Amino acid sequence: MDNRCLVLSGRLLDGQDEATVHARMAAAFGMEMNGFRERVFERAPLIIRRGLDAATAEAQAAQLRSLGVEADVWSEGERMAWLRRDGQVRGPLPEEALAHYALPGDSWCHDGGQSWFAWTPGATSDVPPGPPASAQTEQAAFTPEPPPLHATGEAAHQPPPLPATPPAKAAWSTAAIAAALFSVLALLVRPLAPVALLLAVCVVAYLYRRPLLRGRPYAVAALLLGAVALFLWLERPAPTQVAQPYVPRPLQPLPASATDAGGETSGQCVDKSAPPKNDEDRFLLTGQRLLTGRAQRKGDTYVAEAAVSVDPQCQPSALQLYVFRHGVFIGTALDTAATLAHTHLADFDLTDDQHLRITLAQCTDKPGDCAATTVRQIAVMPGGGGWTLGEIK
Repeated sequence: MDNRCLVLSGRLLDGQDEATVHARMAAAFGMEMNGFRERVFERAPLIIRRGLDAATAEAQAAQLRSLGVEADVWSEGERMAWLRRDGQVRGPLPEEALAHYALPGDSWCHDGGQSWFAWTPGATSDVPPGPPASAQTEQAAFTPEPPPLHATGEAAHQPPPLPATPPAKAAWSTAAIAAALFSVLALLVRPLAPVALLLAVCVVAYLYRRPLLRGRPYAVAALLLGAVALFLWLERPAPTQVAQPYVPRPLQPLPASATDAGGETSGQCVDKSAPPKNDEDRFLLTGQRLLTGRAQRKGDTYVAEAAVSVDPQCQPSALQLYVFRHGVFIGTALDTAATLAHTHLADFDLTDDQHLRITLAQCTDKPGDCAATTVRQIAVMPGGGGWTLGEIK
């Protein structure tokens, strides 16, 4: 008996919509859409029914064509074959049908064979057949709808194994390499360090979301080099400040009218002055000032209190504060000397080497009546011509 088989080519008839035809076929086979595409259309061309007589095979082929697909009837023959197209195994098919369905670039194999051969017209005649396959046949009565795929008996056929192909190597990330080179540049040009570090962080985050890309060592190296470049840039030494030239202000001797009893009284009181402790004190004595002994030093700044006038008993009647920087006299802290009859110089304090705090008490004609106080802040500032004094309001 010449049995026929029904082959589904996988092609659609003219004017048919793929999604609509697939939905009809899935319903006819009683299958879910995804399962139908995977087991039927992605394996086409393939035999969907075997062991049919000629009339039944033609009737079922006509019914499949009415659903919008191309279907053909072939004699089963003695041999079956498989096709491999784009890495996908398709079939099985009658061997004599290969010439109708095979395309250039396809490979084929005998059912039960272990080797794949490149398809060329007439290729099956040059290859010895493999061992006969133990395929099962099944006779099924025609129904208005094609039977489910698992009832056709074609599941007994298994394709031969595909040849092993080495996995493709993952591509290198050019961004990682560029970030590493930019970080090396940042080590030479330090202001680029923040940009290099930010770029490296972005590349690491980019590669974290793409595990198939290569280049993580470069990205990590870029991150480390960027951090080192940023550290070196932030730790750069501060620019060396050029010392301002000092303009010493010579201290002139007090005129004779500045003392209560004239120059002779001032000269007699010099012996009662506090002894000098440093060059600044000796400088004040050369100008006939009388040291009170009150003085402070903070860093390079020195402040000393001295009397600019005395009474006949050699008691100070007016006091002034003299400020020195690096041993050079730069000026007086008070615009006018504090006279004991009106303003008493209560206290002064160098808070640091550039700030002087002065406390003045307002006095009346009554002895010891000094109640109201005034605080003045004096700053020691570098200027274009040397260090100067200025009041902070």
